[in-house]
Amino acid sequence: MAAGAGSGGVANFTPVPGTTLFTDVNVFNGTDNKLYKGMSVLVEGTTITRISDKAIDAPEGAMVIAGNGKTLMPGLIDGHVHYMINANFDTVEKEMDLTDIAIRSTLVAERALMDGFTSARDMGGPAFGLMRNINNGVIIGPRIFPSGAFVSQTSGHGDFRDRADAGFGPLTAWDKSNFEQFGIGAVADGETEVLKAVRTNLRNGATQIKIMAGGGGSSRFDPIDTTQYSKKEVCAAVEAAADWGTYVSSHVFNDRAMNRLMDCGVKAFDHGFFMTEKVMKRIAKEGVYVVPQMWGLSPDLAKNPLMPAEKLPMVAQLQEVYGDFGKKLLKHKVKVVFASDYVGVYADAERARRYELWWRTQAFGSNFEVLKQLTSNAGELLELSGPRNPYAASGKLGVIEKGAAADILLVDGNPLEDISVLGATDKWFDADPEYKQIETLKIIMKDGVIYKNSL
Repeated sequence: MAAGAGSGGVANFTPVPGTTLFTDVNVFNGTDNKLYKGMSVLVEGTTITRISDKAIDAPEGAMVIAGNGKTLMPGLIDGHVHYMINANFDTVEKEMDLTDIAIRSTLVAERALMDGFTSARDMGGPAFGLMRNINNGVIIGPRIFPSGAFVSQTSGHGDFRDRADAGFGPLTAWDKSNFEQFGIGAVADGETEVLKAVRTNLRNGATQIKIMAGGGGSSRFDPIDTTQYSKKEVCAAVEAAADWGTYVSSHVFNDRAMNRLMDCGVKAFDHGFFMTEKVMKRIAKEGVYVVPQMWGLSPDLAKNPLMPAEKLPMVAQLQEVYGDFGKKLLKHKVKVVFASDYVGVYADAERARRYELWWRTQAFGSNFEVLKQLTSNAGELLELSGPRNPYAASGKLGVIEKGAAADILLVDGNPLEDISVLGATDKWFDADPEYKQIETLKIIMKDGVIYKNSL
């Protein structure tokens, strides 16, 4: 099985996991700020079974890969993607049907894997079929943890109807947006409708639930400072998710909304730029994860074609007021997870992901902190899906340790010193839109299967 030539291709694709021995590798284990040098790592089937600073005898039939001092590290994890929103909003709303976005999603997923992302939390969109076909080996891509349709109140961040579409009659009388028709979002008001939307997502295979608890920069009718969903509605969503052993994550920005969410037991906050240090302390104490796309505080955000012109002044204001957001999160020991969170043309999304890798090192001031956000921190967040996690049998994600899942990268260079070896770049919309594979990513393994080997 091979990828299309337009994507850069997949070298030496192995359809089933075997036994692989990596020798003479320097291991970044996902948790420690160091490389363990001269190590051997044995993978049997889908699992890492041995790690040693001594030579390991290769089992019969094993593939032996000489690392020659290259860095072996966990596969990367993206905590917030939208693989099924792969064109500009207006195009999705007026020019596409579900087959258009489904076909494009296969390319988006393949390129994410070829960038070293072996797992992704999809935070809004009908990604269930994409997940199933990746899991069944029909197409290639990361492990997907799908949320299904993000759940939003009327006038909320997930209400993408045109101005004349929202009437006052029952829902069946309204002209739904394509976002609702396709299962990208669900407009739900009151505990009954929220429960139905949450339970529908769980029925379809959601590993966690996404709700909208605040406004946003890319939506037309909800100012970014607003608080959305009442406490009863939020608590209803959390209870329904907990009944299935999983959790709720929320799009949110301000203190008022975050305190309400924590009162109900929401476990992860996506974005969160406007939180005060007082709320950061509560977040850290309660173990809530923060999943911000830091490009939201970047000067390059002004070049984003999805940004409405009337909201451009907000970009400079955000940077001035919240420019130290990342360093404050670290100061208060908040658990942070990497997020690329780009919706729109997939070439822009790919460039955003690589730019986010670089920009995060500037925002947090530490390659190590960003690498943890990409690996062990993100793996912990994925584990909150509990029995809804379809990949639990493979072992822990985001770490290199005995018994962990065999999601492994072999990198030519040391990402603790140079994040560019993972494809990071200081260019976003100025970067070449044509997709090119990352030359320093020599081996990409997911679940014991090698999808790229350019040694």
